[in-house]
Amino acid sequence: MENSYRLRELSERIGATVCGNGERIVEGLSELNDCAPERLSFIESQKLARGLPENVAVVADEKNFPDGRDGLKVKSFRAAMAALLAIFEPRYAPPVGISGSAFVDPEAIVAPSAYVGPNCTVCAGARIGSGVRLIANVYVGPDVEIGDDSVLEPMAVLQRRTKVGARCLIHSCAVLGADGFGIIPGGPDGENVKVPQIGRVVVGDDVEIGAGTCIDRATIAATVVQNGTKMDNQVQIGHNCHVGKNCIIASQSGVAGSTTIEDGVVMGARSGLNGHIKVARGTQIAGMGIVMKSTKPGQILSGHPATDHMEDFRFKASLRRVPDLLKRLKKLEEVAAHEPPHAEKRD
Repeated sequence: MENSYRLRELSERIGATVCGNGERIVEGLSELNDCAPERLSFIESQKLARGLPENVAVVADEKNFPDGRDGLKVKSFRAAMAALLAIFEPRYAPPVGISGSAFVDPEAIVAPSAYVGPNCTVCAGARIGSGVRLIANVYVGPDVEIGDDSVLEPMAVLQRRTKVGARCLIHSCAVLGADGFGIIPGGPDGENVKVPQIGRVVVGDDVEIGAGTCIDRATIAATVVQNGTKMDNQVQIGHNCHVGKNCIIASQSGVAGSTTIEDGVVMGARSGLNGHIKVARGTQIAGMGIVMKSTKPGQILSGHPATDHMEDFRFKASLRRVPDLLKRLKKLEEVAAHEPPHAEKRD
């Protein structure tokens, strides 16, 4: 059967230890509430194994693997899950070539192994690498470069001179290379004056850009996203920003212009960064945290404005006590108001 494996084969591919029958056939993966004998289920704790039918094979780490079951014992539960999901992911292989409804400018270069889907536009000077897939309704502007094996989902937009590296995934409605928000208020007649944005966006290898995410092009040089960084949906990266390697930016986060994010930074959902600051390597920002000034390496921050996470936690915990403290203060004031004034002491 297509996409079916023996437990022994899976263990070799992900570096796991086989428990029970290594020749058992596995046809897919399932959640615990939809388990079946022919599919692997994931057990993150022994508590989750209670009540699970005995004929269900499982994946669990060495600490939580239940006795007497077929399955895979792994060192890192989440790494094993990711590896197995990649193995069983449904394969979609679009045809090679250019759809009849696509427009490809004669001056564009499209690799023979690339796919340009229905209603895509590829402008003059664009270079589409080997194995690239433009699924449908994708806009590739003038002089854009797309590295080998990258995928652009429907309605993704790459504006002029944008460069995308190899093996990138750009989700639907993402826009790379739109004008940076350069505005000078208070012109001669009180108008807002637009500053031309003549730079571009440069994205490294193995980067993922979520649906609806926007990365603005630089004023002069480049807005940069380095290798391995992953962005969720609806993220905004302002012009002139530099995002380092292997960063994680969750949904609805915003980065103001000219900010530098060093390698390995994690931004929780709806977090924000002020402009013209440096977020140091390994900084972690909790959801809805707003960072106003440059950080130190490895800091864990939360709150608005963002401070040390534990300090912010203690501050918020103390706020919960304020209503009770106000009640106690009011009672003390009432008692004090009814007490007779103290007689003055005389010598």
